[in-house]
Amino acid sequence: MGERLASKTLRNSALVVGARALAKLAVFAVVVLLVRHLGDERFGRFATMVVYVTLVGVMADLGLQTVFIRDVSRDRGEFRRYLSNLVGTRFVLSLAALLLLAGALRLFAPVLFPYTIAAFVLLLTTSYSSLLRAVFYIRGRLLYEAVAIVAEAILLLGLTLAAINRGASWDVFLWVYSAGYVFTCVFAIAIIRWRWKEPIEARLDPAFVRRVLAAGVPLALGFTITTVYAQLDVVLLQALKGFQMVGWYAAANRFIDAVAWIPQSAMGAVFPALSLVAATESRRLIFAYEKSFKMLAIVALPLAVGISVTADSLVPLAFGHAFDQSIPALRILAPSIALLFVNNAFIYTLTAINRQVDFTRLSLATLVVNVALNLLLIPPYGYLGAAAASTLTEAALFAGGLWLLRRQLAPLRVVGSTGRAIASAAVMGGVLYPIRSWPLAIVVIVGAAVYLAALFALRALDAEEWSILRSGLMAR
Repeated sequence: MGERLASKTLRNSALVVGARALAKLAVFAVVVLLVRHLGDERFGRFATMVVYVTLVGVMADLGLQTVFIRDVSRDRGEFRRYLSNLVGTRFVLSLAALLLLAGALRLFAPVLFPYTIAAFVLLLTTSYSSLLRAVFYIRGRLLYEAVAIVAEAILLLGLTLAAINRGASWDVFLWVYSAGYVFTCVFAIAIIRWRWKEPIEARLDPAFVRRVLAAGVPLALGFTITTVYAQLDVVLLQALKGFQMVGWYAAANRFIDAVAWIPQSAMGAVFPALSLVAATESRRLIFAYEKSFKMLAIVALPLAVGISVTADSLVPLAFGHAFDQSIPALRILAPSIALLFVNNAFIYTLTAINRQVDFTRLSLATLVVNVALNLLLIPPYGYLGAAAASTLTEAALFAGGLWLLRRQLAPLRVVGSTGRAIASAAVMGGVLYPIRSWPLAIVVIVGAAVYLAALFALRALDAEEWSILRSGLMAR
């Protein structure tokens, strides 16, 4: 990837990340309102249902969306054929997911089974919203994605406030979330159909769908396994310890979720460019991979350190002292932020070079590690054991991804690439620890200033990287 393409990709990444930053503030406010309104046990029910929707939702995609973005980014002439077939295929797959959802709830969480239809509507609207918004990434028109993200979050916040004012039960908020995704679907359809004059229709071309599934299923297996190990802790925690511990654990995890979207959004914007250069020149792909890894690490490290140091202030400020049990869980989860950021660089690069099978194998090995850790740690330690298992699993995924890309692409000098950023984050943590009880706003400002100063002083970015940042963030 040359500097021009790197700068354009950075602009797209910055646009989406900026929009998601605004949206996530609204979404986090929604979570705070829900936790305070529902309490630990009822919020645990809501969080558990969302996990089940997420788990079975993989069946509604089967990797087709990622193949859609990758293939159409390379050949725009395939756009209509892919979109129409995926619209039809996704509905059929969603019906299969409904059967799986109903069976899983009936078997493992019968108290949630009466709310299956609400959960299915959430699954369906999430699925189509994601598919239609993928078009914005393919066309590189991420301003529309930014508008959709922000508008959806504002609508979600407004509907949540209205539902809380009416004293809504926990299941009503499944419908509230679905309404936000319906808005995004309508917005995306309007842009595609009337702004770009592209027809949207449902088709099922069996031969074509089979070919795309052949490419997507190995990838889907990897994402399925990744989704399972990311969510399995909640299922096991609910089964072994009950909804209250799920509430404490889910509350701590909301801080991780509040930043987990950053690498996903950034790499989602980078992915079309990765796919393009992967098909043309490996040297440019290596450049893109290395820079993506380093930039993600530079953003992730201060977040991980800052959240760990300020956990005592963050949890009571957001959820009140009724959720003080979430504080130690948040500290255990904090290191996973740095790992999940850089792991996204591995995952998207493997996909771009068409190594879905390797990604699947890595995900399967990580799932085995995760299941073993949860079964070992949850019975004696409850939600704290689940938090430890989550962080250790991200560490295992990091080691595996590093090894795979060393074999398939090029070795990455982790310490050489990010050592100065790690040192900068350590300096920040050392400064913040003695003042961690100060007002949170002051701690955040001091932490950001110290980290930036350390990055400059230690020369964590070279001249080429500063050039990419300047042209990417300042150019129109």
